[in-house]
Amino acid sequence: MKRLIVTCLAVSVSALTFAQDKPASSDKKVNMGLAYQLGLNFTKPGTNVIEKDGVGVQNAFGLNINFNFNDNIGFATGLEFDFESYKIAVNAINGNTYYYYNDKTIIQEEDVKDPNTDKVFQLTGRKYKNIYATIPTMLMFRTNALGDFRYYGKFGARTSFLVKSTKTDQGNIFGNGADGTAIDAIELGSSIYPSTTSEMEGMKTPYGNDVSIIRCSLGLAGGAQWNFTGNTMLFAELGFYYGLTPINIEGSGKNKTLFNRNPGAPGSSDYFGLKTTQTQFCLKIGILF
Repeated sequence: MKRLIVTCLAVSVSALTFAQDKPASSDKKVNMGLAYQLGLNFTKPGTNVIEKDGVGVQNAFGLNINFNFNDNIGFATGLEFDFESYKIAVNAINGNTYYYYNDKTIIQEEDVKDPNTDKVFQLTGRKYKNIYATIPTMLMFRTNALGDFRYYGKFGARTSFLVKSTKTDQGNIFGNGADGTAIDAIELGSSIYPSTTSEMEGMKTPYGNDVSIIRCSLGLAGGAQWNFTGNTMLFAELGFYYGLTPINIEGSGKNKTLFNRNPGAPGSSDYFGLKTTQTQFCLKIGILF
């Protein structure tokens, strides 16, 4: 009888010790929490007319959800809001770049009907500020608990939907009543139309933003989870995400707005569209319950 009691006590103590050492969160099928992500945006031009201008910044906040299939494999998703900025510069490989505008509206090629009322802007750079709603969909692979810590890797996609986009154009405006009829004189550097460096904020095109509504990137991330009390975990991770889809819409048909003057055909313009993709390096920190 004494042996049975001692055996039962030993088993009970062992079970209690195991329960205390094992992180409580490892038994949970779902962990939810909040996260903040700081990222660097590296823009890659898809046309030789433009070039990258420095490194952009991403600040993201949102809900993170981990579905744990077992202790080692899971699925990470959620909803994050990305606040991003980046810049591009326009080079002169094909000559100066221009667009026609009226007030805050950039005029596309098919709408250039009365150059006498259209003003001219020479574009040298463009700054974008975008807001996205992003849904990550990633497989997660975790180690067994090492004390209070687990280490993990993730692989998958981040799919973003554009919420808002604004742009500020950098370049030159022209004086002395310069309009669309003066474009050739401006191109030749005529002193009749003096230029002034300026920024044009909040410019719009008739077809909407020149930023793609959907952006998809594929990436890897790795980090650590710290189960510091009960079911609560802090985590930190580093991620690399490669853009699969362009972030700028390349104009098609007659909806393009940017043009160079064609030196081989005086009086004519060669219209072109922007095309860029983006790579991101990100640091994410957060808390899960």
